[in-house]
Amino acid sequence: MLKKRHSQYDISTSNIGLDHLLGSSANQFFIYIDKNLVPWDIYDPEPGNCGFVDYFSQVLQAVDRILPNQGLVFYVTMIEMKEMPSYGENVFVLILGDEFYRIPNYIDKVGGVFKCYGTRQIREQLNLYRPLLKLSYFKVLVLGQSAKNFAHRFARKIRYRLKKTKSLLLGRSKIVPIYDIPPGYFNSENLPIKPIQDRTFDVFFDGSVVQHQYPAWSLRYWSKTPKAHSREEMVANLKEFKAKNPQFQVHLTLVEGFAGANYNPQSTYSQNLMNAKICLAPRGTTLETYRLFEAMRYGCVIIAESLPSRWFYNGAPIIQIGSWQNLEPVLTKLLNNPMLLQSLHKQTLAWWETKCSGQVVGQYIADEINALRLKL
Repeated sequence: MLKKRHSQYDISTSNIGLDHLLGSSANQFFIYIDKNLVPWDIYDPEPGNCGFVDYFSQVLQAVDRILPNQGLVFYVTMIEMKEMPSYGENVFVLILGDEFYRIPNYIDKVGGVFKCYGTRQIREQLNLYRPLLKLSYFKVLVLGQSAKNFAHRFARKIRYRLKKTKSLLLGRSKIVPIYDIPPGYFNSENLPIKPIQDRTFDVFFDGSVVQHQYPAWSLRYWSKTPKAHSREEMVANLKEFKAKNPQFQVHLTLVEGFAGANYNPQSTYSQNLMNAKICLAPRGTTLETYRLFEAMRYGCVIIAESLPSRWFYNGAPIIQIGSWQNLEPVLTKLLNNPMLLQSLHKQTLAWWETKCSGQVVGQYIADEINALRLKL
């Protein structure tokens, strides 16, 4: 899935010498995807066809304002775990798309790593789903996916532990923590906030159910992924709610694949989302999705599955439903209480501004960099 997303990015290798760029006291920013190193002007208002840049340019602009002319180097990548173009205590890496929860090989060679989706999937899944208490087919799928991801990251985890032990024994502090950051939004338009009472759609979902079409002889075709199972259950319960409650406007659009990668300026996705009171944000390949932050940014009331413990989720005004079988009573309660919808709308916008906006995440990254540099 991630490789397909990468093909949408309009990036190419620059002819500018890396040594020349790194010689300046000004902070330097690069996109590093598929071994292509691209100098990134984070202040460019039209950065090109690369879905994450709008959000993370705001993040890095905040970092640059708080820590100006520090000679810091930032590499922004999706899934590069093996190497970076350069190393040092002034080098910081943002990993945006690793859905296997891995630890990069270069953890002991850089000043810090900031990562979407975290590194503790097994622990998070066990805490959220507690499969041994009441086993279900969905929990079996989750455990299977966790085992697969664990296999992807096992060698790196062992290497990380060995490096950390060695650094402690030798009295060095070279192994930096990996900090959680939100994935932000992907190609979401900048739109004026529409008052929730003026929005047409009571409930909204526009997205995929099955990411990949597997052949009939594939085990995945029959077993399904946790994402497909969860979203099929959500769609079924939403259709049932719609049939029972024709007085409410339900916007349900199902597409193939990752809709955000096919975004264009004429897309109606953002306009429709801004016109929604409630947005359903089911899990994707991981527990976290861009949709959750897109909806939060627009002030939608969000219904999601159980979310992991993160500094930007804990205490958020997000309704965590646990199971989509509980969708109907939750929707009924919300849609029959306009004051509750209005309150959650305001709380969600406030949470975005104070916890998840690019400026706030940039402040968080700058604060952690300062703390790391003081330790060194």
